[in-house]
Amino acid sequence: MNVSELYNYKKHFASRIVGEELILVPVKSNVADMDKIFTLNGVGNFIWEKIDGKNSEEDIIHEVANEFDVGTETATMDVKEFLNRLYDIVTKI
Repeated sequence: MNVSELYNYKKHFASRIVGEELILVPVKSNVADMDKIFTLNGVGNFIWEKIDGKNSEEDIIHEVANEFDVGTETATMDVKEFLNRLYDIVTKI
């Protein structure tokens, strides 16, 4: 899985922050698919924003470690798990 590949899928989602969560709604042919809404917590939102076509997976891992004051090993496991789950979701929509 490649972060730049995930970036290409972002254009297929509308997003809004509600409270402390980011709500993602897939959009096909300019129509929102309200049956497939996803919510991301603060860390998920942070990672989602870092998927910008410029940051690599390693960049995101280091930014998560710095932002949330966790070790690189923890950040690596968490970011990889999140990206893999996100990839599974977006490729099935």
